[in-house]
Amino acid sequence: MALDRDQFQTLLTEAQAHADRAASENNPQHYQQAFEASLKAMRMLAEESGDWRQAVARATEEFEGSEGV
Repeated sequence: MALDRDQFQTLLTEAQAHADRAASENNPQHYQQAFEASLKAMRMLAEESGDWRQAVARATEEFEGSEGV
């Protein structure tokens, strides 16, 4: 699964907007929304990282098998 960079950037922008609004309005609900948007973005990165690690492991196994390493 490839990282959807547009969606990732949208989540970061959303988190920043909520954080700015929370600071200017002193409203804890906006802090919570900023945190939730940040969590979604982090989950996207974690999924991408896991997929990348699996792909490297598979490629390494295939290389070692074909090269007799």
